[in-house]
Amino acid sequence: MLASAQAAREIPLATTGRREAGCPATWLAESDISVSFAEDGLDRVVFEGVLYNRGDLAAATGALPEPADAALVLRAYRLWGEDAVRRIKGRFALCVWDGSSEVLLCARDPLGYHPLFYADTARGLLLSSSIDTLVHHPEVSPEPSRLMLAEHLAHQWVDNRQTFFTAVRRVPPGHVLLAARDERRLFRYWAPVPSGERVKWIQEDELAQFEGLLTQAVARCLRHGPAGIFLSGGLDSAAIAAVAADVSRGHGLPVPWALSLAFPDPECNEEDTQRRLAAALGLPQVLIPVEEAVGAGGFLPSLLAMAREWPFPTWFVWRPAYARLAREAAGRGCRVILTGDAGDDWLTVDAIVAADQLRGLRIVDFIRLVANMRRSYTAGLPRLLAYLLWTNGARPWLRWAAVRSLRATAPGLLQARRRRRIVASIPSWIAPDPALRREIEERGVAGIEDPDPGSDGFYVSTCRQMLDHPVAAMEVEESFEAGRRAGIPEADPFRDSDLVDFLYRMPPEMLNRGGRSKGPVRQMLARRFPGLGYERQKKVQADAYLTKIIFREGRRAWESLGGAPALIDLGIVDAKALAEEAEALLSGRKGREVYRILDVLTLEAWLQSRM
Repeated sequence: MLASAQAAREIPLATTGRREAGCPATWLAESDISVSFAEDGLDRVVFEGVLYNRGDLAAATGALPEPADAALVLRAYRLWGEDAVRRIKGRFALCVWDGSSEVLLCARDPLGYHPLFYADTARGLLLSSSIDTLVHHPEVSPEPSRLMLAEHLAHQWVDNRQTFFTAVRRVPPGHVLLAARDERRLFRYWAPVPSGERVKWIQEDELAQFEGLLTQAVARCLRHGPAGIFLSGGLDSAAIAAVAADVSRGHGLPVPWALSLAFPDPECNEEDTQRRLAAALGLPQVLIPVEEAVGAGGFLPSLLAMAREWPFPTWFVWRPAYARLAREAAGRGCRVILTGDAGDDWLTVDAIVAADQLRGLRIVDFIRLVANMRRSYTAGLPRLLAYLLWTNGARPWLRWAAVRSLRATAPGLLQARRRRRIVASIPSWIAPDPALRREIEERGVAGIEDPDPGSDGFYVSTCRQMLDHPVAAMEVEESFEAGRRAGIPEADPFRDSDLVDFLYRMPPEMLNRGGRSKGPVRQMLARRFPGLGYERQKKVQADAYLTKIIFREGRRAWESLGGAPALIDLGIVDAKALAEEAEALLSGRKGREVYRILDVLTLEAWLQSRM
């Protein structure tokens, strides 16, 4: 059965009830989300979220003092048209109905912190920041998407508009959806470096701007009020904590609460660093053993219980433990929780830069990259060299040369090569239904992006692709949902568009300043806390600990669900083949792929609650 429907308020956007006369649309507002609405003549606006640059917009548009957010957006739209979206800074979802031209403009903030989903119905578009609100509407089918579920299990994500429901689509981060009588367009309105333009790399004399932009990003997140911080022992959350403590004191706010989990495995236990940093910053701290945070039932039962309740399968395996920390924060009066999420995305140099270095015979740069990664990560030298010399070094160029040659001389062979690649990547136990498997394969082939270094190289090309990856949207939607359920929004300063625009254009050698990854943050922390070892800290991973949990609890979790009957009934997995695969995974015979059992378990628990 579906979870109980959430109360929703319908806000009509279009001024006509005749579909053929325009593009009727309705916003479904959740009762627990604040919505700003404005109407003037034939034009209407709905705005959800937070505006960062109210003052600038008000001055530019001649708005009266303290206008409502939606009214301010409407004035901006009338002044600049669809270009107004590029001038709005914040975390938001918005819709503008232009009554004179009968055009609907819908947009989501640049990094997608605020969700925006839509569904087509007989009377027009329904829009909401909540999938649950949409699928509980009587005009929207709650049918799960077999295609999305199967592709998720195969780790083949090809369409950033698609959700786990057949009838619901998303507006991707940084995109505008324009809907009119005869057309519908979806396009990206924000990018640090638009496609076709050369990167204007940050210069040495501009590097000092980093700390100011980070401070601005943190201050924007603190507008909600007293804060908590998910504080691990890593660089990203440590930097956020240090800046947040300074900004809070400077604005007369209580110092943030440090919210930490203690892992028992020595390979991922950062308790000493967490305690020392909180003490150095003068932050009160809640530090809970992770096994206590998930509850007496265990890790996987808590994860599956969450999957049953959420509007989409949970992505982050430690989410139940962080939900406990969020409840602790709420009990201490926190109004927002800051995280270090996305720091890895924008502060880390993608290893594909090795391909550009080898192609350009920049051997000294390549040697520095190897040394940098050895100092920053725990991987051994042989594995690291294989990763850099072949996986991210020679192979991208060989693939690019092969694709370029085959495209010109044997396009049929190129397509056959692509199909073999996709077929080989999909486990045999997924999609026993021939029609479903064929669709997955076709979409996979169509979704392959040819390796094309262009004039900027593989590194820049990869950074561009990362912005539109479907997983990026799903991660921020999970963070938003977690904050909504806890009653405390999660805010990620490393997803601030001004900061990301700067970090995106920071050259690899600057990001690796000091001979280790995340140079700007690392040097800032080492300078401020010389005794905490940030200048030599390596990335800590909990993968080995998670594997132990799966081996300890996985079989019981599998049995509690009765295997995967819902996935089997929908034809998403083959019963016999999956049973054999599950046994191989849970017995340790496929150690490196053991994480796949989590995908099966969470999707099955989610489906069982909806069938």
